[in-house]
Amino acid sequence: MSDSPTTPVTASGGPRHAPKVDFDHHSPAYARDPWAANIEMNRRCPVAYSNHHGGFWLVTGFDEVTEVARKPEMFSSAHELPNTPGRPQGTVVPASSFRGLPLEIDPPEFLEWRRALNTFFSPTAARRLRPRIAQYATWCVDQHIESGEIDLVLDLSNPVPALITLDLVGLPLDDWRVYADAVHALVYTQPGTPEFDRVEAGFAQLIETVRELIPKRRANPGDDLLSFLTQLDIGGRRISDEEIVAVCNAVIPGGVDTTTALLANTFHYLDHNLQARQRLVERPETIPDTCDEFLRYFTPVVGAGRTVTRDTTIAGCPVRSGDRVLMSWAAANLDAKVFPDPHVIDLDRDARRQAAFGIGAHRCIGRHIARMDFEVMVSEVLARMPCYRLLPGQAERYPTLGQVNGFIRMPARFTAGPRIGPDVPSVAQLRELA
Repeated sequence: MSDSPTTPVTASGGPRHAPKVDFDHHSPAYARDPWAANIEMNRRCPVAYSNHHGGFWLVTGFDEVTEVARKPEMFSSAHELPNTPGRPQGTVVPASSFRGLPLEIDPPEFLEWRRALNTFFSPTAARRLRPRIAQYATWCVDQHIESGEIDLVLDLSNPVPALITLDLVGLPLDDWRVYADAVHALVYTQPGTPEFDRVEAGFAQLIETVRELIPKRRANPGDDLLSFLTQLDIGGRRISDEEIVAVCNAVIPGGVDTTTALLANTFHYLDHNLQARQRLVERPETIPDTCDEFLRYFTPVVGAGRTVTRDTTIAGCPVRSGDRVLMSWAAANLDAKVFPDPHVIDLDRDARRQAAFGIGAHRCIGRHIARMDFEVMVSEVLARMPCYRLLPGQAERYPTLGQVNGFIRMPARFTAGPRIGPDVPSVAQLRELA
């Protein structure tokens, strides 16, 4: 990583210069060791400028990230389509071709959306989901428990969050595997390839199902999120079909692969750190307490984009209206000023300040469900396959970490055991038993 000044140093008390860095969060080079790269950026240049992806300010220090995240009036999350340089381009760098709501709205309108959606994402709502999460986790493990072989990503860490999310939204579960695989692959497949076209078509099929269900739920609403959205008024008006689709654009990927990534990294760590695993096996009640430290170190969502709304500064470095900014949650979580020895996973660390769910008004609305997924699924694995071992050399990380830091697959073996859930052939039938 090289650097050079982009803004001259002025008199004491005036704006500071920021270095240019050859940084691309989508590059294989970053994916090889993001922890070392993030710690080094924090040490050398917590605010820097990269020419990649049309140019953006990279903010890595915890205090600097917090400064940006807590000023939505200056650093906008809004997304105007089509993407136009100098105009708000949302929370992804480079900008996505679709809009996600309410993530890509600014206060005060954002706050009205957030209050409404809390009905489905509050701590109380997450607790209500716990029996369903446990039901799906048990069913997924039951499909493999007698064989002694499982893929901890494709057979468990991806399916359970996908099932919970699809169920919450109100989508039919008959084709859940197609949807789960599409959302998973969409994160790591390289755009511009035939494989990406296939994966994108799978996700488009999912969104088309949402569109087809909207008029049906308007006429006959149920108790799911999609029905709720069809009846929702914001700012004194009923929200549109396109806004409903935009909510699902954010909720479905956000509810699936970020949790998948956290779980996969946790299972990978516990395979390589048997003492830590034994501690959790012997004291399962402490599993929820470890979630923040795993989130800190294995931050699933690499960062979030903002668009500068007027000339201002970040930690004294001048930025201009229309500039793009990437706040790195992953780097902020490795800031030694806040988390001493950041390269060490310490299960006794108080990591509640971790930024994996974001900071400020736009903090992840689904975080309570993600925590519940973590608690239930780690407990399920350590209770039913406590001696699992990953097949050597078979776990495959994402080739780039531009959006999410996760694994494509993670085959494992363990001591076979008995099924403990109801003997039903499909998850759709399992859902009917609830």
